[in-house]
Amino acid sequence: MKKLKLTPLRFVLLLGVFHLIGASLSFAASPLEASWRMALSGVDAQDSQSSSKYVGVGLEARSKYHLLPDLYFALDPLIRFENGSYQTIDGTRKNESGLYLKEAAAHWQFLQGSDLSAGALNQTKVHSELLVGDQAFPAVRADVQVFKIGNFQTLVTAEQAIPTSSSLSTNTTGVESTPRFLSASLALNYEASLGHWRTRLGTFSYDNLPSTVATESGFRGNTVISLTEAESKFVYEYQGVEALTSLRTPVMRGWDVLADASYLQNNKARAELSRAYAASIGSEFYFIGRKSLEMKLTSFRIEPDAAVAFFNSNKFYNTNRVGYSYESFMNFKRYNFRLGARYTEAEVIFLNPTQSREKSLMLILETAYANI
Repeated sequence: MKKLKLTPLRFVLLLGVFHLIGASLSFAASPLEASWRMALSGVDAQDSQSSSKYVGVGLEARSKYHLLPDLYFALDPLIRFENGSYQTIDGTRKNESGLYLKEAAAHWQFLQGSDLSAGALNQTKVHSELLVGDQAFPAVRADVQVFKIGNFQTLVTAEQAIPTSSSLSTNTTGVESTPRFLSASLALNYEASLGHWRTRLGTFSYDNLPSTVATESGFRGNTVISLTEAESKFVYEYQGVEALTSLRTPVMRGWDVLADASYLQNNKARAELSRAYAASIGSEFYFIGRKSLEMKLTSFRIEPDAAVAFFNSNKFYNTNRVGYSYESFMNFKRYNFRLGARYTEAEVIFLNPTQSREKSLMLILETAYANI
């Protein structure tokens, strides 16, 4: 689905449509499962070349429509409206108002714990944000449960996708071939009532990446060669391995420890340009009245050619970056919302005329998912 330009009036009308749908569903039994949430944010981002201050409103929905007990359609749209000032030399920071699809796919649960899906599939379900940001690629994916014993589960995942922009465009021009993204991974999960441990090890490969993607990626840290004023070519191919793990465990009554880490290596790039990592440690403290305080500190380093900068998360300012972020949220679970802030600061690893030291502060108010 292509991104649609949103005006304040259209945004209000879309909110009304969601409200009417929810009201109609509440009066009749339906094979539809749906929930939604809203988020308000204010951002102040600066570097030596650009400065942006803007506010954003987002409405996100998750829905499943069951055709059969083992067959359903999933649709997860995101509506975002932004307003503010955007100053940048290379155009990488701009107004992101629009309608996006985080997922739109058919799922067939052909075996217990196994799933075959096709459509626009969200990539963060099986990949770290070092490799791919929170977006969908047109893809076919198979998740096969190898075994499950008690709280332990092992999954094997294989996927073939077409890497696209957030508007699901391949960005190819002329006679360029359709790009391709292949991946396979093994997941080991332990799920308990009070915590979890999840680990995934995998491989990935990009093929036939178009010149437009190379040009944009060059602005964001990748090593490219200019073919014309508007076209570039990647110096390195992108094939490698990734690993990610996350942990939540109670330490004592009222205190949980949170930790997660991810690692990425591009085997086709020079050693000093090929690796990336992100590691976080945090805690959640619980208080009377169903309140909690969540804090997390993250350190990251993403070398220039560890990942395709056009596709990985701008949460870490893409590639050729080393830095940290700190976030803190107060959760009001009785009222289903949280309030907090996130500060991020990153320096460049190698000098680049289109990159410099970045810092940003984001204030966030968001609701939890509520059933429609």
